[in-house]
Amino acid sequence: MFGYLRFILAIFVLISHLNVRFFSLNPGVIAVTIFYLLAGFVVSHLYNDIFSNKKNKLLQFYTDRIVRIFTLYIIVATITIIFLLITHYGNPHFTLIKLLYNYTIIPLNYYMYIDSTILTNPKWQLIPPAWSLGTELLAYLLLPLALISKRFFYISFIITLTIYVIANIKLLNSDYFGYRFIIGVFFIFLFGSLIQQKKKIETLTLYMLLLIIAFFLYKYNNLSGAYAKETLIGIIVGIPIVTYISTKSNLIFNKTLGRLSYAIFLTHFLTIWILNYLSINSYIIIIVLSISIINSAILIKLESAIFYKIKRK
Repeated sequence: MFGYLRFILAIFVLISHLNVRFFSLNPGVIAVTIFYLLAGFVVSHLYNDIFSNKKNKLLQFYTDRIVRIFTLYIIVATITIIFLLITHYGNPHFTLIKLLYNYTIIPLNYYMYIDSTILTNPKWQLIPPAWSLGTELLAYLLLPLALISKRFFYISFIITLTIYVIANIKLLNSDYFGYRFIIGVFFIFLFGSLIQQKKKIETLTLYMLLLIIAFFLYKYNNLSGAYAKETLIGIIVGIPIVTYISTKSNLIFNKTLGRLSYAIFLTHFLTIWILNYLSINSYIIIIVLSISIINSAILIKLESAIFYKIKRK
């Protein structure tokens, strides 16, 4: 059932970029936070179950993650470049270093410190939400270490949770250190790993600790930091949801919806830009969603065709 959850979360990200808010809360932030949980769950499953008995286990794991993230990403980024070159939408400015930042993804996580923007009006990267993929890639580097070493697991959990709390009492930038940077969110990935490993006592204990922290943040700080409410909601709601779904059998179309979710996540900004270029109201959600789903289905077919040709060779 994770495919269904991913699909819903991808839609939340899409509508958040159409300025949809629920009770002033950004649904995209909540969705990204739950995506972190899912990433931790999936990595733990891959490392402990899928690649557990294979030679070069670590290498195969990293290869799988790189292929999973980069293949469709590179296709969408390249199509976006073609669109920008043809239309000059957003007054794009291409430099080799900016293209390198965009194609390697991880630098996008630090967009506030380095200039990775391609569009200049408004300022955007090729795929604006890709900064969160940078966070995930960094988590993929660290998670195997956490799975190998229990000490590293819990030390990194406490350190990153502490950074998250410090950020949300506004001693650090809560947007950056409480939502975007791995130094403040890695514990969320680790929660997902605990759920996959069925460590119920550890999960419940740390979950209760998080609830206590949330109570004090609300009581004494009113969760006034940027995205503090959304990330806490994402974690507090996401943990029981992921735990529940992990016990259920997959439904029909689960895999298809899972693949579509990633494609929608990557393509929805391009869809919005194309509609804006054609002077079509991009704030009509059903139009953006429908076109994004169609574009995503086409891109998934293209991705499959590329893999098929590679395998034949």
